[in-house]
Amino acid sequence: MRMKSGRRAQWTMLLICAAIALLPATQAFSEDSPGTLVCHITYGELTIANDDPNVAGGDYQLDMFSADVQKSLGQGALLYGFETGAYFSMDSEVRSFYASSGGGGGVAAAAVDVESLYFDYFLGGFVGLKPARWLRLYAGAGPLLIYGQRDTEPQATPYDEITDESDSGFGAGVYARAGIDLFFTKNFGISGGARINQTTLTFDNTEGEVDVEGWQYYVGAAFYF
Repeated sequence: MRMKSGRRAQWTMLLICAAIALLPATQAFSEDSPGTLVCHITYGELTIANDDPNVAGGDYQLDMFSADVQKSLGQGALLYGFETGAYFSMDSEVRSFYASSGGGGGVAAAAVDVESLYFDYFLGGFVGLKPARWLRLYAGAGPLLIYGQRDTEPQATPYDEITDESDSGFGAGVYARAGIDLFFTKNFGISGGARINQTTLTFDNTEGEVDVEGWQYYVGAAFYF
């Protein structure tokens, strides 16, 4: 993956902001009530629909990394409480873009480098079940805030219509997710689940209009505190 120095700096700043945002939330959750605190660190893949027939390659598949905490209010087999966390994604790929080849009306394919960066922060509620010490099921939903940046840079092409473009912006949206935790010890286990989001963030660059929303499937580690 090719990463520009400016992109590295932005990525570092987003990670720092996420840590700053999650740390006080974790401390507040752990102190407010005697319920359990569960943290997840996961990796997954977000699918964003490619609805533009001029862009080859199918839907966009973005690697996503996340960290979140869930605070149960009270204890027992029936779980309910609050959750917060953040998702990160940085991706780079080459896409074929079909463009007009000139005044003759022909169409030719040009290769375009597409680099994207996304960060979303969510805060919502969850419910769940804990039928056994080692098994935990949950479903959560709530609002989210999202930031994204998308850069397109054509490879060598004779077509003036295809130029470098960069766009960034903030949006809001909602999410819903469901997952399962399997604990091997008192404090450590594995986690997996699915998440869907809908946001107001949309990019319209060289490679077409892209709505930043879709399904994500993830796996990772779970921790009891």
